Amino acid sequence: MRILAVDDNEVHCYALGKTLQQAGFEVVRAHTGHDALRAARSEKPQVVLLDIGLPDVNGFEVCSLLKSDPTTSNISIVFHTASHRNMASRQRAESLGAMAFLTYPVETDQLLMVVRSAAQQANRPESL
Repeated sequence: MRILAVDDNEVHCYALGKTLQQAGFEVVRAHTGHDALRAARSEKPQVVLLDIGLPDVNGFEVCSLLKSDPTTSNISIVFHTASHRNMASRQRAESLGAMAFLTYPVETDQLLMVVRSAAQQANRPESL
């Protein structure tokens, strides 16, 4: 399964990607909102792990754009953040269609459980 890891912190994004690769996922990385949108459209990941604080387009806007595009709307979005820990951010993520909202630090087991669940949800056919 392919995961798009999006984080403006390149070291954190690399470490996140390595953790996911060691768990058997194929990982594509992006460091800006625009790069995330391009990668989601071209790489067709099942899951996007999306940071909120990106340098150009914030994660909420990226999520909204992905969910409103028929070619990417079925991708499961999992937000991950170290700075947006408030309930308003969680509620906004949920209202945009995100499947999960993780705040750092997060245990590896929890991260992998959420990503696997999100990938399974992305692979389900749409309900009629």
